[in-house]
Amino acid sequence: MRKSIFFNVLASLCPKKGRLGVLSRQAKRSTCQSTNEIKPPQNLHLLADLSKSEIVFHRLKRKSLIRIRTLAVLLFISYSCFAQNESIEPLKIGDKLPGVILNTSFQLLSSGPVKIDSLKLSQYKDKIILFDFWASWCSTCIYKFPVMEQLQEKYKNDLVIILVDSKETRDTPERMLGILTGAKAPFKKTGLPSIYNDTILTKIFLHRYLPHYVWFGKDGTLKLISSAELLNAETVNALLSQH
Repeated sequence: MRKSIFFNVLASLCPKKGRLGVLSRQAKRSTCQSTNEIKPPQNLHLLADLSKSEIVFHRLKRKSLIRIRTLAVLLFISYSCFAQNESIEPLKIGDKLPGVILNTSFQLLSSGPVKIDSLKLSQYKDKIILFDFWASWCSTCIYKFPVMEQLQEKYKNDLVIILVDSKETRDTPERMLGILTGAKAPFKKTGLPSIYNDTILTKIFLHRYLPHYVWFGKDGTLKLISSAELLNAETVNALLSQH
């Protein structure tokens, strides 16, 4: 009797197998449901982070490629200019300007009514060309501007005078325009155009002093390299008579 009471009490305290299985299955379901509810947001955040990283990576890659290509182009241009300058040789009397020089576009400054940014020497075929190498700090060069103006006006159909300011003078366009317009001392205005920042003609016509004058005949050959003493009508007439 006592044993049966004991076992009945024990059975009432311990859960039945079926009930235990139901409880365990419910616990598993609740665990799975809670797990499934948490995972999707975490996965979405990971995918979003990965997408942002890929976008940033591709943008950086694209910018790097653009920079590399730009650098390559600049290096190629620099090398071409260097190679061109290195291949330049001084001309002698009787030589002609090389075709590459004739077709080079030179930077130009002018205080005249017609503003021109550049010029090519090839546009002055069949004319006497006079190069006047000068600098803003060369007073002798500037005082000769009126003489140059008179020659240009008198022989405007046969002569073209081009001022040349070398890069070696360290002149700036502002300083040069101050001289060309007559705004700065010695206040000798000129409408003649001037090449500036030159690195080519300076190597073709080597010189140590300014002013320096280089004369080409109508046939395109180098006729004369002179100082200011031959800057006159007699020299122009002599060159015209040779044509």
